[in-house]
Amino acid sequence: MGKLINGPMGTVVGKVGGYVTYFLNGELVTRAIGVVDHWSDAQYAVQMKTALITALLKPVKPVIRKGMKYTPKPKRTWTAYSMATSANNPAAITGDYPELKIDYGKVVLSLGDIPAPLNPKVQLSDGRIAFTWEADLDREGADVDDRVMCVAYFPETYQSFNVTDGAKRGEEYQEIKLPSFTEEMKIETYICYFSEDRKQSSNSVYLGQLTWTKD
Repeated sequence: MGKLINGPMGTVVGKVGGYVTYFLNGELVTRAIGVVDHWSDAQYAVQMKTALITALLKPVKPVIRKGMKYTPKPKRTWTAYSMATSANNPAAITGDYPELKIDYGKVVLSLGDIPAPLNPKVQLSDGRIAFTWEADLDREGADVDDRVMCVAYFPETYQSFNVTDGAKRGEEYQEIKLPSFTEEMKIETYICYFSEDRKQSSNSVYLGQLTWTKD
């Protein structure tokens, strides 16, 4: 959309129809907008990385909003989601175009200074994922009232089952109840803490991949 400069009788700068007007070296220039009909492999790779990260992060936005809300950001305008995108693209992507994929062990969903869950473990049984950890209350910065967040992400369907206000650090147990599936499904699991006042978080921890089977 064009912008009118210096009032009703002024100059239009920007896009209008199939043309764009702008200042170049102090002169006003108008040119037709070209149509891009070919992308380089590097450009396709950027697009593919963006698509992979978007599919990954969209289902876990509730976790990111808490886990990165107070994470220091390079720019004042950055949001928690901006920070998550930066932290994972390209760090959590592996391979060469067009064989790019997510390395789930490198995915970051939370960044912060409070101690992360110690020795976390997951177990899948009877349609439930049990998350356990050690409270580690003697560690500096650990508080018994820190709350846990847990993620069960399904990469094949781009779904995620999240607990964003879970058990306290001192309780050492949280579970996620899963729906019933009709076929084998892979599940990527993560855990982290946020403080009781919701102004601090821990780094997220990857717990590994589980496999759901109807048996």
